[in-house]
Amino acid sequence: MINNSRILVVNPSKQERQVHASTLASQGYEMITAVSGEEALFLLEAGLPDLFLIAADTPGMDGFALCEQIKTDPRLLNVPVIFTTHKREDAAIARSYAVGAVDYLVVPCHLSEFLARVRTHIHLHNLLVEVERLREVAIDSNPLTHLPGNNTIMEMIQDCIDCELDMGLIYTDLDYFKSYNDAYGFSAGDDVLMFTAEVLQEAMQDECGGDGFLGHIGGDDFVLMVPLDQMEKVGAAIVRKFDSGAPRFYNEEDRKQHGIVAPDRNGNIQKFPLVSISMGGLAIKRRQFTRYVEVATACAEVKHAAKEITGSNLFMDKRSLGVLV
Repeated sequence: MINNSRILVVNPSKQERQVHASTLASQGYEMITAVSGEEALFLLEAGLPDLFLIAADTPGMDGFALCEQIKTDPRLLNVPVIFTTHKREDAAIARSYAVGAVDYLVVPCHLSEFLARVRTHIHLHNLLVEVERLREVAIDSNPLTHLPGNNTIMEMIQDCIDCELDMGLIYTDLDYFKSYNDAYGFSAGDDVLMFTAEVLQEAMQDECGGDGFLGHIGGDDFVLMVPLDQMEKVGAAIVRKFDSGAPRFYNEEDRKQHGIVAPDRNGNIQKFPLVSISMGGLAIKRRQFTRYVEVATACAEVKHAAKEITGSNLFMDKRSLGVLV
């Protein structure tokens, strides 16, 4: 049995520490033990557990005081605490829940009960963590495409930098999208944005099995992170899929003339080509970035260069391209 959960046992009794630790380790849990509350707080500096199993009668800083201290740390607020004791006392039980514990276990008890209590509270904790993760994703997600938004994009890029992952980043932008919105309306423009998101997702799935990340900065700006050796293939697939599907969002007349004839900002009649997609690509690790803001600046540069090229394209950052060739 394999569990990724970590349990911190705090108990002054060497025998009880060993029994609890060995029993739980046999179920696949990662075990940490401490003799006192003070030692437990010191051990937290090295990593956070998924559950505390604390003897209520720990000398010095007793279990109740330790639990109160634990609950002052926002990182540990929802980590379950189970108290263990040798006798059942109503006042102690009430105090346990008052200081933030989730359970109170009189030991020794039947092995199946002991394991069931631990397993149940770890499961509930994991569910709570997942719910919180989904809530944060929902808050950050783009309201139109429901793709991860700016905060998640920033975190993903910074994690890539910190972990030195050999990933390629593609920053996309639509050309002549404003003229399309002006002619066809924002509702039709939203359809084009949804189509763009689908194209990006499909290209990432087709070329690298979905092994990557897609985020929506806002408007017509998207960010992809894919394995570096697949980046140019993903870019080519995006161009192919986008240019094949984009004309269907125009009426027959505009498709035949390959664009929209309409006044520009100065009132002069002008022909605006069909919407296309410009992409700037760069190698995150090989540019040796240290902060997200550096990547954002480089992305703006390569995207600008891509938009100088007519039609859909992927423009690779030259400082990356010299390494890749």
